[in-house]
Amino acid sequence: MSETIKINSKQPEDDLISRAVRILRKDGVIGYPTETVYGIGSNIFSAAAVDRIYNLKSRDRSKALIVIAADIIQVGDLVEEIPEAAERLMENFWPGPLTMVFRASRELVGSPFHRSHTIAVRIPDCPICLALLKSSGFPIISTSANRSNEPPAVTAEQVNEKFGDELDLIIDGSETLSTTPSTVVDVTRLPVRVLREGAISRLEIDTVLESD
Repeated sequence: MSETIKINSKQPEDDLISRAVRILRKDGVIGYPTETVYGIGSNIFSAAAVDRIYNLKSRDRSKALIVIAADIIQVGDLVEEIPEAAERLMENFWPGPLTMVFRASRELVGSPFHRSHTIAVRIPDCPICLALLKSSGFPIISTSANRSNEPPAVTAEQVNEKFGDELDLIIDGSETLSTTPSTVVDVTRLPVRVLREGAISRLEIDTVLESD
């Protein structure tokens, strides 16, 4: 069993967040709640930690991992540009369960998490996630807490059942509000493509993009 700490999901305690961040800074991998399902994550710039995540999930390394960012400024450091269509989606759905695939910043090409010239990123609507991001100062991997092709975990107990002592820490923020992962859209070209329909429907995406 991995060490588990209980954190207030609405008002995360600073000392407990700092404890988790210390682990992330030391190339650790943690389990944590989001506004959708539980995730496992690490510092995106830690090659060792990112490699562990791929191994933990038995995930094909050709498949990119989603990244969460604290704010638009941090997103701007990760991407080459923010197209107009992406701006409209941001205004309507961020912070929230919408992941957008951008062209990656040239500075990121070749970084450990980066397998192509694109990056999938979102700003979460989750106090615990935002506290981790703001305290650490770096973006964090956010991939669902499950082995590939298995259902994602929605409680800390399920994360422990799936990964046992393979994680350095699990944050228990109670059961997540949704069992549906984020919607993923590709904004690198027009028309915008929905790659995965999740918490936000294809109709909601189309309505925003087609509105004047």
